Amino acid sequence: MLDGKELFQFIWNKLREDFEEKEKNAITRSILIDLAKFKMPWNLQKNISPNLILQVEQAIKRINEGEPSQYVCGMAPFRNYLLHVNKEVLIPRPETEELVSIVLNHLDFLPIGKGLDVGTGSGAISIAISLESSREMDALDISKSALMVAKKNIEKYSAKVNPIHLDILNDTIFGNYSFIVSNPPYICESEKSGLSLSVSLFEPQIALFVPDKSPLLFYEKIIEQASRVLLPDGALFFECHFKYARQVAEMMMFSSYSKVEIINDLSGKQRMVLGYKTF
Repeated sequence: MLDGKELFQFIWNKLREDFEEKEKNAITRSILIDLAKFKMPWNLQKNISPNLILQVEQAIKRINEGEPSQYVCGMAPFRNYLLHVNKEVLIPRPETEELVSIVLNHLDFLPIGKGLDVGTGSGAISIAISLESSREMDALDISKSALMVAKKNIEKYSAKVNPIHLDILNDTIFGNYSFIVSNPPYICESEKSGLSLSVSLFEPQIALFVPDKSPLLFYEKIIEQASRVLLPDGALFFECHFKYARQVAEMMMFSSYSKVEIINDLSGKQRMVLGYKTF
């Protein structure tokens, strides 16, 4: 009968050889913590049932076939949180953690009031902002299934976040907001073939892709609606495709936003755009 330490090594050895050592360690830990509900040190876990070993073997098989380990294990880290995820929501990315930091760093300069997260998915952005500030958040998404995941995470952390079902392209936002933040779909359909299969085959298409003929579709609509619901001196924060960050900034300036700024992500790519409503 395996103990937890031996099971760790069993999983590690069964994972595909093309995984880097760091990645294999992270996946193995996720299987043990998120799926098996083990706690460290591993060797304290005794009497591991045959049923659990079968679950672990099935998880390894799915991961080796390309399915993201976050979906297999049902959890994904984001900043200081461990969020529930499934195939209805995007897996939170490090770049989006940077977006949250940028918003938090600007809150002292913004009017008092709620924030709005457009395209919330798992709720990662709105939950992190709410928990790391005193701000209440509204969190919009077109997908009812995604909002179910977001609600689970909101309840887990008792965050001051209100999930709202709304189609930003066809419905109207109501309310008054101190700031709006969004990581909308921004990958062109023609780029799909260049993505890893774990992304293109498993992550929700509706949250990833936009038509080649209108790559800035969501930014145009959000900027238009934000102009109506943002409080004076409120701000708009975007995560963007690095190819289009300058165009998003120009759109905001054309719409009379001031102090428009493009911010590079940690890899040096133009990824974030922000601007203030002073009209």
